Amino acid sequence: MSQKTLNRRYWVIFGSVGVVAIVAVIAVWVLMVSPQTLTICPSGCAFSQIQPAIDAARSGSTLQIQSGTYQENLSITKPIQLIGQSATLQGQITISKTENVSITTLTIRGPVRIEESKKITLEYNTISESPTEGITIIKSEGVVLHQNTVAGNGGDGVRIEGSRVEIHHNIIGGNKGYGISADSASQLSGEDNRSGYRVPQDFQTIQGAIDAWDTGMGINGLGDVSENVPKELLTGGGVIFVAPGVYKEPLTIREKTIRIRGAERESVIIDGTGLGDVDGITIRGTAKVFLENLTVRNFRDDGIDAEGKIELTLRNVILEGNGSTGAEIAHTNVAVWITKSVIRNNRTYGLWALSAQNIVECRDTIVADNTRDFGGLSDSAAAEIAQKCQ
Repeated sequence: MSQKTLNRRYWVIFGSVGVVAIVAVIAVWVLMVSPQTLTICPSGCAFSQIQPAIDAARSGSTLQIQSGTYQENLSITKPIQLIGQSATLQGQITISKTENVSITTLTIRGPVRIEESKKITLEYNTISESPTEGITIIKSEGVVLHQNTVAGNGGDGVRIEGSRVEIHHNIIGGNKGYGISADSASQLSGEDNRSGYRVPQDFQTIQGAIDAWDTGMGINGLGDVSENVPKELLTGGGVIFVAPGVYKEPLTIREKTIRIRGAERESVIIDGTGLGDVDGITIRGTAKVFLENLTVRNFRDDGIDAEGKIELTLRNVILEGNGSTGAEIAHTNVAVWITKSVIRNNRTYGLWALSAQNIVECRDTIVADNTRDFGGLSDSAAAEIAQKCQ
């Protein structure tokens, strides 16, 4: 074999080895920089906390946060996706000087702060119990808030400074400041943000809406926007709004501040026919409940049964045809305000209370045609309430 042929084979072999080495190096490099999918869970996963997984993740990675409660503060400074799977974070999230971050289906008990960042998406999250604002957005653009619940925070629900933000289909209610506030340097767009729920559009049943009602909704700056926010960007009045219909369901309200408003009392009917030995609306624990434009009828037990430390307001409500009492006020700590209502044709009592002091106000209200209009009261106390109601 000639020297020329040997040289040619040498270079072919050398070139092949070089190509393989280069391919291997590229493969290793791609592996080292390509996005990952990391799983976080309280035990049995590579990560039991979220921040260490963020620190370890490469840009563009997805973090799947499994069911559990995580007590930590998060700092995000790289492109990353957080996806909650029945997971709760008790702490704050800060997204700073980065882009392409998304947080989805996470329950956050604390504030979210976005600053000097681009293309940030918060979607299907619940953000509540922050001592200050729920979401703060500063000097950022391309921020999208979609179908989040922002409720019961100590400041504004969403505060925006010098940023461009899209706000679509969120529930923003019960925050102690504005629902949405923004400065004049911000640009906002969006639609159908509400400070309440609609039945049957958002929930098929009233109880479903009650169960979903988050901490703090129904109080303070409901539906409010600051002067630089279009008024139509947030609507809804901080209520569960019930469309006309007959709703055959008993309702239970526990430990909530809540407002339920029907379209009109003659057409929004909570009916107990055939439901067995149950109350129409049971209220327990520490609660503030406002009921308006409803009829509660035909329950075998009470129309309303309130027991606990409760403030109950009935406005334009009909309680009729119930098997026991129209409204039973069964605790000394229950305070009731009744206006423009009707309590009639209930088979035991119309209104049962421990004392006249339970009924703080009763005006423009008819209590009549019950087997006995007032129960649990002395004749003088019953006469006092009857006089108030006229």
